[in-house]
Amino acid sequence: MTANASIRSAFHELTMTLLGLFEVYDAKPELVEHAAEEIESILRRHIGAPPYGGAPRPPGAKGKLALERLLDELEAAPETAVNAH
Repeated sequence: MTANASIRSAFHELTMTLLGLFEVYDAKPELVEHAAEEIESILRRHIGAPPYGGAPRPPGAKGKLALERLLDELEAAPETAVNAH
């Protein structure tokens, strides 16, 4: 497993864990969205990836949607998809 694959795998697990915690504790959407943005920023910095280049975020995509989008992107990455779940 490459270093980038290891980092993506760790961020995948972190994102899944946070989704569960935020759901259990009914976190405010703004907190969840901010967490997703920070996680994504750190991930991209560590793997040297450009800023998010996927489809435009839906208007008002806050909270859980932001983390789910990040999770979808991590799972779509070839190096991570093999190790997901």
